[in-house]
Amino acid sequence: MFPLLGVLLAFVLILVLRARDVDFSVTLFAASAVICLTTGKPLSVFIEAAVRTLTDIKTFDLCAAVALITVLGFSLKETGLMTETVDGLRRFLPSRVLLSLIPALFGLLSMPGGALMSAPFNEQEADRRGLRPEHKTYFNVWFRHVWYWASPISPRPILAASLAGIPLNDFLRVQLPLFAVTIIIGLIVSKDFIRDGGDAGCSSEFHSDTVKGLAPIVVAVVLSVAGTPIWVSLAVSIVMVILLKHVPLGSALRMVRDGVRWDLILFVVAVLFFRYIIVATASINDLFQSITDWGVPLLALIIAIPILIGALSGTSTMSIGIIFPLLMPLCGGSNVHLVSLVYAGALAGYLVSPMHLCLILTNNYYKSELGKVYAYLIPSVAALYIVNVVYHLTMK
Repeated sequence: MFPLLGVLLAFVLILVLRARDVDFSVTLFAASAVICLTTGKPLSVFIEAAVRTLTDIKTFDLCAAVALITVLGFSLKETGLMTETVDGLRRFLPSRVLLSLIPALFGLLSMPGGALMSAPFNEQEADRRGLRPEHKTYFNVWFRHVWYWASPISPRPILAASLAGIPLNDFLRVQLPLFAVTIIIGLIVSKDFIRDGGDAGCSSEFHSDTVKGLAPIVVAVVLSVAGTPIWVSLAVSIVMVILLKHVPLGSALRMVRDGVRWDLILFVVAVLFFRYIIVATASINDLFQSITDWGVPLLALIIAIPILIGALSGTSTMSIGIIFPLLMPLCGGSNVHLVSLVYAGALAGYLVSPMHLCLILTNNYYKSELGKVYAYLIPSVAALYIVNVVYHLTMK
């Protein structure tokens, strides 16, 4: 009874602390402590989870990948490669393609606050085509997140696959149809924004600056898909940026140092520790057994809980970090389609959450009305999630 109560209290604590804007890593460690204290052997549970977290190779792989993802994004920004890439693409792409591609390029880097980075790059073209603020916001938010279904260098699928114990390439292979569906939905919804699709730029030449800017990102993706460890792929890309821009050694070392987000690394450790606490106590099975004994089907839990937590948290990595340790014991690590349905629900709730940072930043930047943005965003997310449910339950 007490372990079951501990899980419930930990879950409530997570919601309360996040509502008070307490750091997520602190929140997860506090929730872990509550679960430990409600077991019959709190010290041994704590030590077991700590040892497994610090000795598991997944901890190193995840921390290294997250650190180098932020370094790559920071280096592309600091060296000006991203700016040169966008300027090159602007010369020959049609407006609607360009307005979709710019936030997608920044989204591939998974940088915190990246939505605010891509918004100014889109503004000039959006104004030239006479787009309304809600149209600009939709472009920037929707297409920024298309890579959650396909990018091997995005922290979200990396974290989800790791917590589920599924090889990343296998997880992404299942998601690829949703990547195409996301793009199609975005293009269909935005077709009335620019009715003729927009005219192409004044040049058909693919400039060398554009190639240079895209090369490090393409290399990271290709190496990861080929089976190279993600952190190695990212390290190669960072070296490419340094060599392409002839960055002096001292400046390169400072760029690497300043690009690391230690708060995100601590977040990864907290998530893995929380997962091992859940595993060590096995109390989550009792919790969901009680719920199913009340007649609530497992499928209803898999659908409802991720959407709810995604919407309440307003952070994709946070919702994945909370939901996956709770639901994975029930999904079965080998059932990639059930795991993917949990992932899709977390992302659906996150995308429409009023606490979604990308949405808040873009909405403020373009001075759009959130209600008008939701008129496009909510139907898009609903359509995408319905396709997810049908696809994964059909393939399960």
